[in-house]
Amino acid sequence: MSIEKIIAEAIDNNPLKLKEAFEDEMNARIRKALEEKYKEMTSSEEEVVAEETEELVEEDEDESDEEESDDDEDEEEFDEGACVREMKKMHKDGESKANIIKAVKEKYGCSESKCNELYASNCG
Repeated sequence: MSIEKIIAEAIDNNPLKLKEAFEDEMNARIRKALEEKYKEMTSSEEEVVAEETEELVEEDEDESDEEESDDDEDEEEFDEGACVREMKKMHKDGESKANIIKAVKEKYGCSESKCNELYASNCG
C-alpha cells in the first residue's frame, strides 16, 4: 500500500508527499524488523534462562548432597551476625583489637582474615 503511494507521488511529481510516504514506509519496515528481532531475542533469552535455571537446580542438588555428607565434619557453621555482635560488645567494653579477634576466633571458629575484615567494617 505504501509503495503504491510512493510511486503515485513520484508520478505526480510531488516531492514533499513523496518524502513523507517514503519516511512512513521506512518507519513501518524498521518497526516491524525491530519487533521481530525483539521477539527472537526474548524467546531465545527465555530458553537460555530456562537452561541456566535447570543447571542451577542441578548444581544445588549436587551441593546439597555434598553438604549432607560433610555434616559430620562441619557441625558448627560460622555465624557472622553473632560474631559481629560479640565484636561490637567487646569493642564497646574497651577490649583491644587483638583480644577481640582472639576471642572471636576461638568462640566462632572463623579465620583471622575474616575476623580482621569484620572488625574493620564494624568496629574500626
